[in-house]
Amino acid sequence: MTTSCSDFHSHIWNRLVALNLISGASVDPEDLDAQSTMALEAITTLSDKVSLLANLLEQLVGKLPANDAQVELPLGTAELGSLEPDLREKIMTALRGEALREAVHGPAARFMQEVLDAHDCVAGIVEQYNDLTLADVLYLHSAIHKKGYIEVLTPTDSRICELVRQLPSADFWQAHIFVIAETMAA
Repeated sequence: MTTSCSDFHSHIWNRLVALNLISGASVDPEDLDAQSTMALEAITTLSDKVSLLANLLEQLVGKLPANDAQVELPLGTAELGSLEPDLREKIMTALRGEALREAVHGPAARFMQEVLDAHDCVAGIVEQYNDLTLADVLYLHSAIHKKGYIEVLTPTDSRICELVRQLPSADFWQAHIFVIAETMAA
C-alpha cells in the first residue's frame, strides 16, 4: 500500500495536534505552507526539550539521593524556564520518584554493574562462558528488577550459576536463581 503526500501530511499533522504540540485551529486547513512551518517548529521545540531533559538526567544520575530527600537541579532555572510549568513539575516529580531511583540505584542496576565490572563488555560474557549464559544474565537482571527469580534446569549449557558465584554480591544474586535438578527416568 502506498501513501500519498497528502495522506503523509495528514498523519503527521493529526499526530502533532493529538500530542498537543500544535493547535490545529490556529491555521487555515488549506494553508500547507503555514502548517509545514508550524509542524517543523513543533518538532524542533520537542527536540530541544528532549535534549534538555537528556542533559538534565545525565547530570542527575550520580546525584540521586538514596531516600526521598529533595533533588536539587544542577541546571539553572533559566534553562528550565523554557519548559512549560506543568512539564517542569512532571519532571521534578519523576526525578524524586522511586522508579527512577530504583532504576539507577536498585538491585538490578547493581547486579548489572557487578557483571559488567567483572567482564569488560557484554561480548566478554559470551567469550568466557557462552551465549546461553548471557541470555540468563539478562533474564536474571529482569527477575531481580521484578523481585522474582529464574529457574535453571540442570544439567544445562548455561553457566549462569558459575558466573554469579564470581560476583561480589553472589549470595544476594543466588537468591534469585532457583536450580531444578532434572531427574532421569529409569
